[in-house]
Amino acid sequence: MPAHVPARVEPTRPAQKPAHPAEAAASGTGAAKRAGVRKVVLRPGDTLYALAGRHGTTVKALQRLNALGTSTLIYAGDTFRVPAGDTFRVPEGTGPVQETRKDRPTDGAPSASAAKSTAKSPARSAPQRVVAFAQAQLGKPYIWGGTGPRGYDCSGLVTQAWKAAGVSLPRTTWGQVRAGTATTRAQLVPGDLVIANGGRHAQLYIGHGRVIHAPRPGSTVTVARLAAASDVVSYRHITP
Repeated sequence: MPAHVPARVEPTRPAQKPAHPAEAAASGTGAAKRAGVRKVVLRPGDTLYALAGRHGTTVKALQRLNALGTSTLIYAGDTFRVPAGDTFRVPEGTGPVQETRKDRPTDGAPSASAAKSTAKSPARSAPQRVVAFAQAQLGKPYIWGGTGPRGYDCSGLVTQAWKAAGVSLPRTTWGQVRAGTATTRAQLVPGDLVIANGGRHAQLYIGHGRVIHAPRPGSTVTVARLAAASDVVSYRHITP
């Protein structure tokens, strides 16, 4: 009779803490497939903070899901990845970014704490105000000579966006082409002016090679790609 051979016993592995579904989805692990993501179309006025609250996740998770890095700039009309379902709800007091009802911005409006920060550092917050104002005007009609709130022409939109940040600019493109200081295409930052079409059209740079502008009669305020270098006569940096 053959000798009895004891069964092999595998060593016990320590249990691993499951990843938070939002973090798993952002990193592409198997947990992400179980949790799932879905795509939404961004609406005018959407912000990362509002989207995080709406879909029960965090700003950092949304940045990872959409390969934004540390940027918080998003654009109406773009397709955006968000966690699917309610399994991503972040418990109160946890997560890398904690937002409360008191501090969470709504429809792009700054919170009370953000307003205090703005008062202390206007140079840093002014371009954010400019871009937020311009994004809130998306979809409004082009109106010749318009300065809002019903509609705008190209220079009227630029003037009012910077006015929202407390800076007065010339009303027309002919004045805006000399506003602020000259900059270059490679050094553009959100809030800079792009004067194109022989000096007859003003665009507001918002980052990632895109602008917000009021193109022409019959159109609406929209996001577009930065004008071709051959069509630009001046790039202007505005200092608050």
